Amino acid sequence: MTTVISGATFSCPEFLAMERAIIDDFVDCTRECCDEAETCVKALNKHGGSDYIHRLFRSLHSLKGNCQMVGLTPFTSLLHKIEEIFSLVRAHPERYFPELGEFLLLATDEVEDLLNELIAQGSTSHVRRQKLYDLCEALQKSSSDNLYPEHFRDAIQQLGGKLADKEGVEKAHKILLELLPDLEFMRKLALQIDHLSIYRKNRTDQQVQLIEALNEALGLPLDVQQLKAASWMHDVGMSFIPHTIFNKEGSLSKEEVRIIQEHVVIGSQLLLRFGGWDEAARMVLDHHERYDGSGYPNALKGEQIHPGARMLAIVDTFCSITNERSDRSYKKSLLSAISEINANSHIQFDPAMVNVFNDVVRKLIMRL
Repeated sequence: MTTVISGATFSCPEFLAMERAIIDDFVDCTRECCDEAETCVKALNKHGGSDYIHRLFRSLHSLKGNCQMVGLTPFTSLLHKIEEIFSLVRAHPERYFPELGEFLLLATDEVEDLLNELIAQGSTSHVRRQKLYDLCEALQKSSSDNLYPEHFRDAIQQLGGKLADKEGVEKAHKILLELLPDLEFMRKLALQIDHLSIYRKNRTDQQVQLIEALNEALGLPLDVQQLKAASWMHDVGMSFIPHTIFNKEGSLSKEEVRIIQEHVVIGSQLLLRFGGWDEAARMVLDHHERYDGSGYPNALKGEQIHPGARMLAIVDTFCSITNERSDRSYKKSLLSAISEINANSHIQFDPAMVNVFNDVVRKLIMRL
């Protein structure tokens, strides 16, 4: 895949364009590999053992393989260099020494930091990656005949010194008093809503991808940024619903229903207070209106409902049906979900939009 180098930074645009669920899975796997490497190094420093040597090598190999799988070539080549250094001790476990393990942890820690920066900011330091690559290459050459602790002590110093014991001292993350860009903050809020329930995993990004696809299929009638904001903010008001109501199984009282319905007002009011998101606010306010006029909060009907809200209603229902819920012990298929939406065309949903959404889902099924 393409790597774009711009001065002191580089980016991997094709990787960053992947579905958020894939990127999240990649991050989880990366963390598991790094945790496994740390466990093995601690065990080796304490009492040794060839089993931990092999486990450590496998964790490095898996980390490299994961980067290769998603096309992160700059990290694949870097991890290959790190792996080559460690392969020198794989055949002779007795040659292991603590400085080697400490260097490996510092190196993988640096790789993880660069990866996190790439995902969060869209680019990361070419200078730092190249420095680590050159350092690994020099270590490999100097260790061609044997492994020397002093070489690794010098390398550790160049990487910033001794690695902190993560069991005793966690990395200090500075919390800055700053305003995030609106959309970035909205997505963070939406992800927090996802965390409120085990039945909402990855739902935030799934909804954005579907509603953007529907908007495109309709000829882009709506501003993409306003639509994205509405998609991320439409359920933020649910965070103010008491858990006793939010997780209740069975029928709700009239008062409980009223409390739940209030979430559309809360979400729209928050968007208005951001400033510049009036269209998104209207979409959020209207997304539980029904095409036949039986929805809430204003009992709007047909074309009276904001088109973004009509789109959001279809996508929100689709994601709700295809995700596991407390009242369903299985995950409904995409076909079952689209069948249910079609059955409620003219009643709950705009029939013209439902017809276009059928094509969107058809393309989605063909890609699976």
